[in-house]
Amino acid sequence: MNAAQVLFLEKGISATTIEEITSGADVAKGTFYLHFTSKEDIHAALGERYLHQCAARLKAAVAKASKTDWKSRLGIWVKTCVVDFLDQGALVDMLFHAHPRPPEGGPNVIVQHLTEFLDEGKSAGAWDLDDPSFTAVFLFGGLHGVVDDVLLGAKRISRTQLIQRVQQHFFRTVGLSVD
Repeated sequence: MNAAQVLFLEKGISATTIEEITSGADVAKGTFYLHFTSKEDIHAALGERYLHQCAARLKAAVAKASKTDWKSRLGIWVKTCVVDFLDQGALVDMLFHAHPRPPEGGPNVIVQHLTEFLDEGKSAGAWDLDDPSFTAVFLFGGLHGVVDDVLLGAKRISRTQLIQRVQQHFFRTVGLSVD
């Protein structure tokens, strides 16, 4: 998978051959086909791997904050997600935009993590949401969209300003004060 990721980022998915992937990974073609049926399958697996790694980084970052400071925890979640997407811009673009294929096997684990987080905050009385799942999809879609605008150069804004603005929108959406 690492060899495929490097080649996909360098050459693009269409221009990369399975032979190049297996050569870069120093494995036989048969080994590739034991795990994947096509370049599209390894591309989807790379997308799933990225989503799980990003979700793990989000969980670890939020876990460092006080369990009772929901605003700080939500702010940390937003900052971590924005920074991850900005820092991994080329990878995110290759995985989800340049050659999009929705991840298989269920919901986006980042959205699922946000849904669980919003639901926990609701249960703790930190905010009042009718539908944490809907809110998570809405907020994640907006975050992803504004980060894409920055990465594509459509919006010129500093990293710090972007993080603050996205945090403010998250806070407002869940009913927290913006200060």
